[in-house]
Amino acid sequence: MAKAEVNLTPNEWDIMKIIWDKQPCTLRQICDEANKDHDWTRHAVISFLKKMEAKGAIKVKDADPVKIYSAVIAEDEAIKKELGSTLTRVFDNSPVKMVSYLAKTGSISDEQLEQMLAILNEEDGSDGK
Repeated sequence: MAKAEVNLTPNEWDIMKIIWDKQPCTLRQICDEANKDHDWTRHAVISFLKKMEAKGAIKVKDADPVKIYSAVIAEDEAIKKELGSTLTRVFDNSPVKMVSYLAKTGSISDEQLEQMLAILNEEDGSDGK
């Protein structure tokens, strides 16, 4: 898959997550999945998909009588780009500032913080002591 060089809106992120999970998929599959969390019309989803195709995020294959949608951008690359952009713009490229903000504002639970610490300890081979 290509590198993520597109900027996705929040709604497009929701659609991309469905496509990454279900690809290749049809409009009906995307709509069915999207409507679990959103009240979007079929036409709204088509509009999102057209914009995403124009941005180069997805590709569409005509498989008469349906169209098949799949991702052009890799999920890991898109997440890396989005997170990097947020870190740079909002937190001066500091993961420590970001996690500190999340902890201070109550945006992250103690359990989630413990999970993060366990991941970090696992990565550096230490046991946290």
